Amino acid sequence: MSTTETRVEITRLASLLACPEESLAMLADQPVDVLKELRDKLTDRLFDANRDILVGLARTTKIVPGGVAAKIATVAFPPQLAARVAGVMETDAAVSLASRVPVPFLADIAPKLDPRRVTSILHKLPPQLLVDAGKLLGERAEYIAMADFVAVLPLEQIGRTLGVLSDEALVRTGQVIEDPARLAAILELIPAGRLPGIAETVRLLDAGDLVDRAGPHLSAEGRARLSEAFGSVLG
Repeated sequence: MSTTETRVEITRLASLLACPEESLAMLADQPVDVLKELRDKLTDRLFDANRDILVGLARTTKIVPGGVAAKIATVAFPPQLAARVAGVMETDAAVSLASRVPVPFLADIAPKLDPRRVTSILHKLPPQLLVDAGKLLGERAEYIAMADFVAVLPLEQIGRTLGVLSDEALVRTGQVIEDPARLAAILELIPAGRLPGIAETVRLLDAGDLVDRAGPHLSAEGRARLSEAFGSVLG
């Protein structure tokens, strides 16, 4: 596995544990699959710890008016706690609450969420809200969080968000998307007019590995379209 994949996994672990990446340096020689398994187990442990308390907090958001619940959440719940509560909320209640809180608060929570636990919520959120949150995540360089959400969001929604992200944000997010087939599908969504800029950004960031990973999963039409912009990068 590549050094990039190892670095990304350590970054994910550091975010999950709210600790400096340097403190996890001893894991740098571990196989990526081992790091992923460790992250999944830690995520489950953290999100399932004190579940009864989290469920109780989630219920409090249903017994007060929506606007009041949103205010309480933004003032009283730090991002890590808010993310854990979101993981045990009923879908409709979570969608209602998320639609009322400020977009910056959603962007604060996003890197702390376990996308596996909130997929049904994401699928029901207003499309423009997801676009606005994605734009802010891009501006904050939260590329790993965006890559994790790409794995569970419908391609239609991803397509809506592409237009508000910079070329650099798209390329850097693409570099940390785990599934190469998903990466290829997203590359095929990029409008033809943006491809030259994306190709130039790939060159500037020395991110040719992104195209290499996606290449085998591109459709014939997608490969032809991207080859024109990326030239020899696709082979």
